[in-house]
Amino acid sequence: MKRNPILRHAALTVAVILSAAAGTQAYVLLSPRRTWDSPPNYRVDNRGQSSVADGDFGRTRTRNAITSSSAWNGAGTGTRINATVASISGFRLGDNIPMLNFRDPLGACTGNCLAATFTGFFSSRGNGTNRINDADIVTNTAHNWGSTGDPCSGQEFFIEGVMVHEIGHGLGLAHTNVSGATMFPSVSACNNGPATIEADDRAAINDLY
Repeated sequence: MKRNPILRHAALTVAVILSAAAGTQAYVLLSPRRTWDSPPNYRVDNRGQSSVADGDFGRTRTRNAITSSSAWNGAGTGTRINATVASISGFRLGDNIPMLNFRDPLGACTGNCLAATFTGFFSSRGNGTNRINDADIVTNTAHNWGSTGDPCSGQEFFIEGVMVHEIGHGLGLAHTNVSGATMFPSVSACNNGPATIEADDRAAINDLY
């Protein structure tokens, strides 16, 4: 069977594939545990993803998906993320400006990787907790991308679901072994299920926030 492309998170500039948790364990938080002081405002790449044929290159649908009440903002803990479609011309890791890049200028996400989030930018608050300072996302353009406004021909991956998953990493979540959850580490073509969080994802974000 052909393996489904995977979703990654990366620590600093080294991309690391995380395997699903073992046994019956459900959601997993990034270690050490970390949270934002206040909801981050992600800049969604205004160039869009060129292979998305929805008239907008997927940028607006991606912004809407990651801020939707069907995703992290609907988990019951209030607003967890804000986002605007904007220029990312100054894209740089660790600059405290979270950006969602529809390209991968760092070459961190190759092969089966669909997208990667850099989760290594955090610091101690001095009280035993850790503050997320930045968490940029990059996208593998080698894959065919689509959106809910671009009927799937059987080969595309939905940009909305993949990016809701990556935002989960940006908020402090790791991969789960619960198939069907947003934070499960792989997804099939034409499957936008990850755009809507499930009970496992909701439990994880409620644990953090």
